Amino acid sequence: MDQSAEKHSGLALISRLAAAVLGGYALASAWVVMCGALGTARVETVLGGVQTSWLWYVAAVIWAFSPVAPRRVWAVLSGVTVLLLGVAALLTSLRG
Repeated sequence: MDQSAEKHSGLALISRLAAAVLGGYALASAWVVMCGALGTARVETVLGGVQTSWLWYVAAVIWAFSPVAPRRVWAVLSGVTVLLLGVAALLTSLRG
């Protein structure tokens, strides 16, 4: 293995690690925000979102180290996070 391949694999590992930690945190946080926008009993829905957010975080961490390209991991994590935040904004605006 040449030096450039070693450097590339190191950058891919750092990218996957950052996607797992930062992307998973963003995804779990977006889930909590969306849950807060869902119901009328806001405290209960936020609490339910917090209690289930670890499922999103664990799924993001597992998927970040799957054999797909790091670029795809970042794209999907970012897309789902933006989608959840968009749904939360839509629900909030519809509720008034």
